[in-house]
Parts: sequence; C-alpha cells; structure tokens
Amino acid sequence: MTPRPRPEVAQLQGYRLTGADVPVKLNQNECPHDVPPQLKEEIVARLRALPWNRYPPMRAEAARQAVASACGVSPDRVLLTNGSNEAILALVQTFACGRTVVLPEPGYSMAAPLAVVGGARVQPVRLREDLTVDVDALARTAREVEAALVFLASPNNPTGRAVPPQEVEALLESFAGPVVVDEAYWGFCPWSVLPLQERHRNLVVLRTASKAFGLAGARVGWMVAHPEVVAEVGKVVPPYNVNLFAQAAVEVMARQGELVAQRVQEVVEERQRLYEALRGLGVQVYPSDANFLLFRVPDAPQTFRRLAERGVLVRDVSRYPMLGGCLRVTVGSRDENDAFLAALQSVQEVVV
Repeated sequence: MTPRPRPEVAQLQGYRLTGADVPVKLNQNECPHDVPPQLKEEIVARLRALPWNRYPPMRAEAARQAVASACGVSPDRVLLTNGSNEAILALVQTFACGRTVVLPEPGYSMAAPLAVVGGARVQPVRLREDLTVDVDALARTAREVEAALVFLASPNNPTGRAVPPQEVEALLESFAGPVVVDEAYWGFCPWSVLPLQERHRNLVVLRTASKAFGLAGARVGWMVAHPEVVAEVGKVVPPYNVNLFAQAAVEVMARQGELVAQRVQEVVEERQRLYEALRGLGVQVYPSDANFLLFRVPDAPQTFRRLAERGVLVRDVSRYPMLGGCLRVTVGSRDENDAFLAALQSVQEVVV
C-alpha cells in the first residue's frame, strides 16, 4: 500500500516553474552577472585545500564571520542556512508548529507551503489595492488568530514594493512573537529594516546570496536575529547544513562589497530604464524596489507563450490572487532587457 502523506501536505501543489530552452532567461530573478573568473579561482583554490572526506565546519564559522561583517553585526547574530528557505522552515518549526503563521497574499510563493510543511496553519492577508503590504491588517489578523509568527517579504515578491521601516516597527511593537522579514532583494532596495533589531528582539531578517551576490548556484541564505533566537533556531537546523563549496563561495563574495555595490547599481539603473521603456510601450508596470518588475497585459498566458516563442522567458504570475493579467520580468543585462523589450513590442503588434 502506498504510504499516505499528511492531509495538509497532500493538498499542496509542488513547486513548478514553466521553463523553455531560450536565449534570454528573465524568470527567476537571478543576478545577470556571474562571479568574476578571478574570484572563481579563489573559491576553487580554497576548495582544493580542504579535505573533502571530512564534514564541513558545522556552523560555517568563517563564512558566518564574513556575512556578519558585511551586515554590520556580530557573528552570534547570524545563522547560515541551505538557502533562505531552510531558514523559513526552521523558524516555523521552532516557533509556530501547531500554531498559526500570518503572511501577505500574494507574496513569496514558498512561504505558505514551508509553513504548512513545518506543521503550522497559514492565515493569509490580502495586499492593499495598490499591491503594497497592508501591515495594519497583518497586525490585526495576528492578534485575532493568536498567531505565533508573522512573515513578510520586503521587497515583496512578485509585486516588488518594500515595506517602509516605520510600518515594520509598528508591527514589531504590536506583535510580541517573531516578525520575520525576508530581505532577499535588500541590495536593490533603498532601505533595510535590519537596524530595527537594536530596539526589537523579535525581529528576524532573512537574506540570500542568490541575488545581489550572484550566487544562486551555491544555495546559501542566512538569518540575522538576536543571539538567543539564533541559538534556538540552531537547534532545529541540521548540523553541517551548508556544504564546502557554498561556504567558500559566500565567504569570498561577502568580502566583495565594492564589486557587489557596483553590480547592484547597474541593475537598479537598468530597472529604471526598463520601467520607463515599458511605460513607453503603453504597458501598465508597477514600481519596484527589487531586481524585477511586475507588469499587466490583456492576456498574460498568451503573452508569456509568445515571448517564449521569441526566445524570452518571463514569469507568468497571473494566477496569483489580485494579479490577473500580470507577468514578472527579471532585470537582466542591458542586452537581455533590450531583447525582452523588442520581443514584447513584437507581441503587442501581433495582438493588435
């Protein structure tokens, strides 16, 4: 007899990504710049010098130190994880198993499934009509359902807007449990809520090396929190969870502040150019604080297919609540963005 999963797991839809072998891939919010060859050589040299028959450092001490320094915090406030998804799951398992997690909808697509997998109930809260996170509604709902944890992404994905620090602070003051702010796109955003940790021990900030660092292939994330929170979540995260390559890669890239800042600035400038170009094509496009743009078209699935036929892959998010007709495009290199704009203009001409 085939084993039966927990009913709530059986109801989940597995993570799916419609893909195609195309020249221009702008559907996963990846950094358009690869790690420079000289830094790859440095990472490989570190790996060559390490024993591969031994487990990696249990808590990635050297990498944690580098990340902590980049974040301007002490190492005891940092916990490295196998992607930020592992951090989300561990936080749910630590604080919310058997209880309720409140989060925005639409929001980061893996947050709700991870909460369910971690044994929590999920209470979604709709965004405002302008697609910004309604922090007052999050706080009110958290009180009503006696939530154990509130999660939000800032900037929110796939809508792109960041939550102002003063709104996050109001939430921290009204809700005593952990408030987890996923700052996966912090590098492209004009602010961070991390400084609020000095006044609020219940704030947990998540970040990832996949975006600004250009290390999506390494699968490294981290949480920044009060040392007592880090210690408790550390009991849940498996030992040796971050492999040798990931540790070496993030340690090297975390020390490249000038390079990362330069590349982030290039993406931010391209984001503005792409935003203005989309408006010039008569497309409804939403402001963004991340490395992607959300835009609305008359027929999103058809536009998605026709873009793919022209060699450009974007993300169809039109089935998300409130996002009918919407697509999401990653800000790529200048050439990639030009190819996307040309393909979209061609699609519009066909539709007309």
